[in-house]
Amino acid sequence: MISKNIKIAVALVILAFSGTSCEDFLESKPISQIGETDFFKTESDFRQAVAGAYNALGQVYSGNGYYSLLVDLRSDNTTELGPGGGGNDAKRNIDEFRETTDNEHLTAFWQTSYILIARTNSILARIDASPVSDNLKKQFTGEASALRALAYFNLVRLWGGVPLVTEPVTDIDASYKVGRASVQEVYAQIEADLVKAQGMLPATYPAAETGKITKGAAESLLGQVYLTQKKYAEAVAEFKKVVTAGTYSLLPVYANLYKAAQQGNAEAVLQVQYRTMSNGLGSNLPNHFAPTGSQGILIPTGGAFGFNQPTEDIAAAYKEGDVRRNNIGDGYTLAGNFVAAKYVRGYVERETGGGNADSGADWYVIRYADVLLNYAEAINEANKAPNADAYAAINLVRKRAGLTDLSGLTYDTFKTAVYEEERLESPFEGHRWFDLLRTGRAMEVMNSKLSGPGKPTVGVSTPIKPYQLLYPIPTLVVTTSSPAIAQNDGY
Repeated sequence: MISKNIKIAVALVILAFSGTSCEDFLESKPISQIGETDFFKTESDFRQAVAGAYNALGQVYSGNGYYSLLVDLRSDNTTELGPGGGGNDAKRNIDEFRETTDNEHLTAFWQTSYILIARTNSILARIDASPVSDNLKKQFTGEASALRALAYFNLVRLWGGVPLVTEPVTDIDASYKVGRASVQEVYAQIEADLVKAQGMLPATYPAAETGKITKGAAESLLGQVYLTQKKYAEAVAEFKKVVTAGTYSLLPVYANLYKAAQQGNAEAVLQVQYRTMSNGLGSNLPNHFAPTGSQGILIPTGGAFGFNQPTEDIAAAYKEGDVRRNNIGDGYTLAGNFVAAKYVRGYVERETGGGNADSGADWYVIRYADVLLNYAEAINEANKAPNADAYAAINLVRKRAGLTDLSGLTYDTFKTAVYEEERLESPFEGHRWFDLLRTGRAMEVMNSKLSGPGKPTVGVSTPIKPYQLLYPIPTLVVTTSSPAIAQNDGY
């Protein structure tokens, strides 16, 4: 995990960047008022600034950002409704494609993402002129560039064209006054950042700094960026770098991915790491994923909110003998009675901590299994047929799952197989909605599974429309920037 010194520095850098608490970030103008004469003087200052960027990343994927709500809850893999309850309106509306422009979670994710971008911009604008050693300049530049690219990759897939800010700003409102860049312009910046980062990042870090973004993470992320844009040959090349480097490998036992003390394991290409009992550095994953009513049973302390529960649809998608199905719990016992309520065991039963948002449970952004499956998909698309490398990649993942090898497939049947494998391998790690968008299947899949009488919910009861493939831009952003930023069509 990230070193103790870096994690301690997070608290200092938050104050340095904002003069306020994490909760206050979402109230107004959360970006810094740092004077250049007061900060960014020493190596220690830059270490704190980089730590601050990782802290913002943690807020995006847990904390205030609620990443899983915008991607997994949006898909057919999870739903918000808990047994006997109507759920939370803001979350239920995302689940049901009924969100409005003032949805608190859309606003929070947008703002938290731009906090991350602002922190990386401050580092990148000042690092070259600093007295930091050349090796550390390269590393810090690579880290900041890759983190900025990740933030924009999420934003452009969720909202389309967004403000493209690459220089320090005085407050968050200034980020929106530049207006919207085109989707193509945003992707061009993402690609440039990741190409740059690859040449500056190390392949690995000392054990005390495990969790920091690596060269392999930047290559994997760029592969996903190319795959999303249907630049298949380029995607193959990036994923192949990771596969042939030998830095990462699958854990032999799938369930071990979600046990305690797995930070920085051999399969973790990019992981957002959290720490329990560490003054606000924990995650809220167990509390959010535990079904309503299970507090004190599935999780010993803190609330159980049922924000993200597996659907019957994903549970039924696994074939007999697929060990990955065991990551879905089917219920719990309360006062001697079994309560049927599905939950993600990998979040709920691991490192629950001492209360709300105090878990050591981490979030996988990219696992090596994801790289293998994306590699197989890209090869099939680039060649219009699978080859030996594509089969080797997908069959490694299937073998661990307890499934037989694939062979003799056509372009179309291999595509179907790899899409299914991508869903079943990491259904609760923020990929499913983006996979549906990337492959052009979102409307077809979601509209084929509409909930209704006698049909289990996937969170959608009426057909979705094309405009709903993007989220509405938060009202706060539109009003702050008006007329520079126009609302997305349909909202």
